[in-house]
Amino acid sequence: MDFLAPEMFPYSVAFMIFIIIAFLEFISLLLGWAIFGFLDEIFISNHSDIQIDTSSPISGFFGYINPQKVPFSMVLVSFFFIFGFIGTLLQNILGLLPLIITLPIVIFFTFILLRHITNIIGKILPNETTEVVSTDSFIGKIAIILDLKAKRNLPARAKLIDVYGSNHYIRIEPLQEEETLIEGDEVIIMEKGKSIFYVEKRFAIES
Repeated sequence: MDFLAPEMFPYSVAFMIFIIIAFLEFISLLLGWAIFGFLDEIFISNHSDIQIDTSSPISGFFGYINPQKVPFSMVLVSFFFIFGFIGTLLQNILGLLPLIITLPIVIFFTFILLRHITNIIGKILPNETTEVVSTDSFIGKIAIILDLKAKRNLPARAKLIDVYGSNHYIRIEPLQEEETLIEGDEVIIMEKGKSIFYVEKRFAIES
């Protein structure tokens, strides 16, 4: 199979994009970065106390392909992998048909499978919020840093436990510009931003 053939071009490009995004996501996980965090702010509302206009076509579309509200970078990785895989499989079976024939078929099945994949990922990953607890109630709570480090404009994941004993996984940054937090630090949530919570180190406050 000639992956550079015109009939294979979009599927080969999809695989290349999949590899690039997956690599960047892996590196960001190792370094504690959130390079695709801005996508979650644009496309996903992770807070139970924010209302989403599901009546609009765009909101309905994203709600369909990502009902579990998994991180949008995972949606992108899944999309490009499924698109490339189905397209390559189809062209291998049918023998390099014109794109005008294969593209509509591949796109149709990609979005169907994408919904199922994000559902599976959402059930495996820990949920960031529950329907009964407002994220406003996180202010003053103690959380534990999960990633290697966190600085201003370099958020990290943290875990906190609410009054019902449920775990919540949130993104945090230090409240102080010059402060750096590391994995395992206990912090107190001081302020709530749009999609970030601002924290201070627990023992620094108590001392």
